[in-house]
Amino acid sequence: MFHRGMLCVAYFPNRLFRMTREEISFFDNIAPKWDSMEHKSTPEKVNGLLDLVGVSGGMSVLDLGTGTGVLVPYLSERTGPGGSVTGVDMSEGMLREARRKYGELENVSFIRRDFETDPIEGRYDRVMLYCVYPHLHDPIATIRRISEYNLKPGGKIEIGFPSDERFINGIHAEKKAESSLLPPAGVLVMRFRLSGMRARVLAADPERYLVEIG
Repeated sequence: MFHRGMLCVAYFPNRLFRMTREEISFFDNIAPKWDSMEHKSTPEKVNGLLDLVGVSGGMSVLDLGTGTGVLVPYLSERTGPGGSVTGVDMSEGMLREARRKYGELENVSFIRRDFETDPIEGRYDRVMLYCVYPHLHDPIATIRRISEYNLKPGGKIEIGFPSDERFINGIHAEKKAESSLLPPAGVLVMRFRLSGMRARVLAADPERYLVEIG
């Protein structure tokens, strides 16, 4: 009989990259202040990025690393009553804030899970990783698994930021090894292509960073 433990072994043969307690604690503690610190994700920028990735009515969207739900109201409005938005995060503190703000939206649900180590059910038209990439422990392997197990035919994975890599790396430089920082969009695309995945740059300027896989 097939059971969830077998799924974990088949889906994630290497389970070395679970988010640490220190990382989870950091996000839990900062969650109540997160929105007041987020100045880059203006409605104009977020809608511009979602225009590029083509989120529209009836789509199913998986928002990995949803945090306090920065993308959620925009995704909910765009997918509409015929679509769905599933926000995933490992931090209960972040999810608490997201549920407080958007838990009553009928086409939105939230799941607490470490998506680098634990399976996510379902297949989706779009998988969003917004301001998430520098926090991944094994990004190529993680994206490959998501692409194989969580995309519908024709679905896409979107790695996005409301600024360029220089600004993002300025935030993370003290905590990340140089090899773990966000590369220029063109370099990231080449890394995915060398790993056998289809990828392209949708935006790369001081105000937008968007790479699409699939």
